[in-house]
Amino acid sequence: MTRRQVLYILAGAALLAAAGALMLLRTPDTTDNVVLYPDAYSREYYLNLCGWQVTLLQEDMVTIPRQFNDTYRAYSQLQEKQGFPLSRHKGEQALRCTYQVENYGGDVPVRAELLLCGGVIVAGSIYTLEQPSVQTGLHGET
Repeated sequence: MTRRQVLYILAGAALLAAAGALMLLRTPDTTDNVVLYPDAYSREYYLNLCGWQVTLLQEDMVTIPRQFNDTYRAYSQLQEKQGFPLSRHKGEQALRCTYQVENYGGDVPVRAELLLCGGVIVAGSIYTLEQPSVQTGLHGET
């Protein structure tokens, strides 16, 4: 084998090793166009962009179930329609942010809710206090 051939082989091996290292360093749940909402202001701004005027009522930590029952499967399907990756976060802790919706109209109190994992919105919905199990997406998805 010539010295040139050995150099080509070594260069190819180095490229493969670098590509492998990049794959290992990539986080398992990355998606294109991930947007972080690290604070209350940015989350409220996001809801404003969805057309909602909101007032933060509560923030608390919840655990997303490891296995979804029928109700949670339907909720997960609503999230998929909105492009939120709820099902990829089974068993994880999530920040739940609950808001009073000020511009819904009518006499019934309406809430907006966001679930975030690591600052990424993984679920969001709008619901009334009279029927909290009937939820729509942040843009009216059903």
